[in-house]
Amino acid sequence: MTSSPDLRALIADVVREVVADLAGPSAAAAPAPPAAPVPPAGVAGAEHVTAPRPRERVEAVRIGDDADLDGFARHLLALFENPKNRQDLRAGRLRFRLEGGATSAVPETRPAQRIDSGAVTERQVKAAAEAGRRLILGPRAVLTPLAREKARALGVPIEKER
Repeated sequence: MTSSPDLRALIADVVREVVADLAGPSAAAAPAPPAAPVPPAGVAGAEHVTAPRPRERVEAVRIGDDADLDGFARHLLALFENPKNRQDLRAGRLRFRLEGGATSAVPETRPAQRIDSGAVTERQVKAAAEAGRRLILGPRAVLTPLAREKARALGVPIEKER
């Protein structure tokens, strides 16, 4: 009967040969990495040996406007077409970090236009954009969906008080 380390080495050799045959002649020329030594079953601490963690990738993403967001969404779709990337995304091995994320913590320096109550319309948003102002909405003010879209398009910051 073959011992466990010998059996593992034999299986590793067979797997290397099969992968080399599937990958083609370019992969066959690459030398095989040496097999990691396997501790004997009776050695203390052997039960705590774990396989190395798969490589994790972190991609920096800069999202400053709608075009950047659209570009990131399209990049994510392209990544998802590859099965390896799809598995990495789902398992959390491929992550994203926001590049330059500290800009949102910078307070807005534009003068403010306060609206305490009522509906905020596209016309009011356009006037604020022309005056170079930001909008502060009171607790009883309501922003219409079209006004929200106009504010995004014109770059007018809107703050809602509670």
